[in-house]
Amino acid sequence: MEEITRKAGARAEAFARTPLFKKVAALAEVRARLRARGHELASLGARAKGIAQRPGGFGEELLAGPVIIQRYVRLLGESLEQIRERGAPLIAEDRVRRLPSGEVSVQVMPHGVADRMLFMPYQVDVRLGREVDAADVRASQASFYREVAPRGAVSAVLGAGNVASIPALDVLHECFVMGRSCVLKMSPVNAYLGPAFEHIFQPISALGGLAIVYGGAEAGKALLGSPHVDHVHLTGAIETHDAIVWGPPGPERAERQRSGKPVLQKTITSELGNVSPVVVTPGHYSEQELSDVAEGIAGMLFNNASFNCNAAKLLVLPTHLAEPITSRLERLFTEQPARDAYYPGAAARFHELVAHPGDGRVWSAPAAEGQLPWTLLTGLSPDSDAESFQLEPFCPFLSVVELDEPDAPAFLDRAVRFLNEKVWGTLNAMLYFPSSAEGDPTLEAALSRAVDDLRYGTVAVNYWPAIGYGTGTPPWGGHPSATLQNAQSGIGFVHNALMLEQIRKVVLRGPLRSFPKQFYFPTHRHQEALARALFDFESTGKVLPLLRTGVHGVRG
Repeated sequence: MEEITRKAGARAEAFARTPLFKKVAALAEVRARLRARGHELASLGARAKGIAQRPGGFGEELLAGPVIIQRYVRLLGESLEQIRERGAPLIAEDRVRRLPSGEVSVQVMPHGVADRMLFMPYQVDVRLGREVDAADVRASQASFYREVAPRGAVSAVLGAGNVASIPALDVLHECFVMGRSCVLKMSPVNAYLGPAFEHIFQPISALGGLAIVYGGAEAGKALLGSPHVDHVHLTGAIETHDAIVWGPPGPERAERQRSGKPVLQKTITSELGNVSPVVVTPGHYSEQELSDVAEGIAGMLFNNASFNCNAAKLLVLPTHLAEPITSRLERLFTEQPARDAYYPGAAARFHELVAHPGDGRVWSAPAAEGQLPWTLLTGLSPDSDAESFQLEPFCPFLSVVELDEPDAPAFLDRAVRFLNEKVWGTLNAMLYFPSSAEGDPTLEAALSRAVDDLRYGTVAVNYWPAIGYGTGTPPWGGHPSATLQNAQSGIGFVHNALMLEQIRKVVLRGPLRSFPKQFYFPTHRHQEALARALFDFESTGKVLPLLRTGVHGVRG
């Protein structure tokens, strides 16, 4: 490990000062290599997770891994070209406005002509700090590329084990947004991806930007302890973050936290999970809208067997909608085959949550040995002592809190206070807003206030916040109120292909009913075909696969 980090340190300055045209060329070669091996990555993941023979299994892995990586590689290449030409990634002036709150809002999606077809129903805005000059957002972009002679730095990236795109995007962000060389330690859970990654990202390694290492806790300890490492980026658990920053649990850690003296003498950024909430606003929903709400919630839970930091984990429902939504969920859960509990510790976490249900009732769908059942914990009040409010259910476990408040503005105010004050995490939150309420000044004002007040890095209305993660243009990370002592869902933002800075929050919004059907709905019939076409488009930029993507989306 010492020799690897020493070499990374020796090459860090040269990588930081590599001319942009060489970095663009390296990304183009990465794109070509990923095109050749993307299906292999998806097949490896599907086999490891036990879904290779299941309908949609390959497509799920292709979307969650190669498609997302390929899109981000393309976006970074475009941004670096624009930096060469004009000093910053391009943002049209009409996409920047100052909000009544004083924050500056930048519309980042749809981004480009293809996005207008792929992401028709919604848009994504990034909110920046009040101190940002709305007339010159470029001053809040790409600070690394404004440095005349950067010294270079080495980032130790502790890769996540659940989704192939996470370690890849973390490395690409560190290398091309932050300008750091990386040593990526693969998680033991998905170390099988390492050899393919080594080949795909070899053009970056050739510039001195990347080395990949393997191993468990001891390898991670050696990597972080290297004097050649300047920065740490972790995607993982809050327990891992605190052990790295403050040392093992006990009185000494508590004293270090109190006095602000961490054992880690390096900068750190992180993404540490979330008890991801979904709030359903009171109002009139048609039967089809209620079915769409249930399908969206179930789809968020089913994806990757719920081993995602942005999977729905907590529902906040008005009492009058609890039965119509949970009964639909029970039906969907019964119809969806259980998945293998492939992630280490998942079974223990599941059984711990079931053992501490607070004042709720546990309902589970059938599951075979070695699998975990799709599970609902219903009937909770916001005053419950259910462990699932504070312990992230990194397993197929969904809690349901009822608020007996039919008035939408009052309900949203109560829901926001509950989430901000009692529920762990600050990564992402979602709100469903009925079509019947759209355009109503009072209800729109209440929704706007809720979006403003929710203490999360991404707030989505009617759509899965994972869209913000997967599209690469928006930043992704926990709310900036986090501190080293109370990191919550993590510190800092990643992805962020437009290289914005002074980020406060990402907001995604679209209508409740949209066409075509969302890709994550369990009843989508053409997810694999859609994934294949989308990967072809992101790999080639050609019109035909883009049209095929649209066709399969419409047929879904």
